[in-house]
Amino acid sequence: MSREMGPLSTREQISRASVPPRAEATRLAEVVPGFVLPPDEENAGVGRTLRAVFAALRRLEKGSVAAQIDQQGIGSLPFVMVVLAFVGAILVYQAGLQALRVVPDTSTIGASYLEILTRDLAATLTALMLATRVGAGIAAELGGMKVTDQLDALRLSNADPVVTLVAPRIVASLVYTPLLTVVGGATAIGSGLLTGLWAFEINPVTFLDPRFIDPIDIGMGLTKSVAFGLAVPLFSAHAGLQTKGGSQGVGDATTRAVVSSSLAVIILGFVIGAAFEILTGHD
Repeated sequence: MSREMGPLSTREQISRASVPPRAEATRLAEVVPGFVLPPDEENAGVGRTLRAVFAALRRLEKGSVAAQIDQQGIGSLPFVMVVLAFVGAILVYQAGLQALRVVPDTSTIGASYLEILTRDLAATLTALMLATRVGAGIAAELGGMKVTDQLDALRLSNADPVVTLVAPRIVASLVYTPLLTVVGGATAIGSGLLTGLWAFEINPVTFLDPRFIDPIDIGMGLTKSVAFGLAVPLFSAHAGLQTKGGSQGVGDATTRAVVSSSLAVIILGFVIGAAFEILTGHD
């Protein structure tokens, strides 16, 4: 009997090793009571991925969100500050040149600059920078795990990839994106102020005139930053989960994540701005 069981056991091991992880999980679901695989989220649309994320919020691992805030949010801070500092300086300099060509008065440059920065520019530029750095990283990481069957290994361990990998990144983004928007906007204000003082001798008190800013402008900017904080990791994670093929597939997923999340930022910015204008009658 022992001689018969040896070869039989070996054949079962060979057969089991030759079965792909998803088929193996299906076999376990048939023989192990209560073994249920999570939804096939990598073949789902963005809407289904978002619903899966909301369902996973109650099962987040302790410390997972804080780790993502540290890795993605704080890690992106120097990049966001440098970009917004130079963009702010360029905008103020070009606005000053144009103002001098039309009317020799630069006293309203600062007030107008603060308004557009608060309403739109700080949130949009910050989100676009996060789409290139954070979005590409999320898609590459999830795509690499997908093509190397690490996501299937998580399922075999009865771990939901959405809970473990996607939800913490989205929750963290909802926290650090508004904060980065505020810090990046403050940096842009500082660089614009210095540029106005150096190039056009604009008094800092005149430049920091907040007469064009009202609570609606602040609400619009914060609403956009929250919406962008949801859109960038969501579209990036969806692109990563849909990765197919080897290294080329990971590269395609990364490109798709940056393009789709950047387009989402632009479209959401327009929609939110138009909605505020219609609902509030604000000009």
